[in-house]
Amino acid sequence: MKEKILTYAVISFVLLNIWTLYLFFDYFTEKDEIMHSLGLFLNFVYTAVGAVVLGGLLLLIRLIFHFRKKANPLQANFFYILCGIFNLNIFIIWLISLSLKILELGSGRLQVCAFLSLLLSVVILSDVYKSFLKR
Repeated sequence: MKEKILTYAVISFVLLNIWTLYLFFDYFTEKDEIMHSLGLFLNFVYTAVGAVVLGGLLLLIRLIFHFRKKANPLQANFFYILCGIFNLNIFIIWLISLSLKILELGSGRLQVCAFLSLLLSVVILSDVYKSFLKR
């Protein structure tokens, strides 16, 4: 079980790196026009919203299995681990963008999405860590 979780974590980091490289090269191949880098920002927003929705669904499924006292198929599931690491990455990117003054702190939906991403990543990764120690 521990090897499975660690393998899934490594695969998650590789997929996260591939996605980051795609966004990096997508940004640098855009033409310098009026709305330069808007595509990068929209990719980030869509990715953040998608990660929060997927994380919320997986966490809801996890809670349903927990309250029904059934065997939990999500404790060592690849998508569960990927979602936890991906949501943490989204929050870190948002925090770095704030510190570099690329994004502004406001009361927008992106901030809500970023904090939900942090909350989901902490809950999912602590659940995986707890199951990692249990076995």
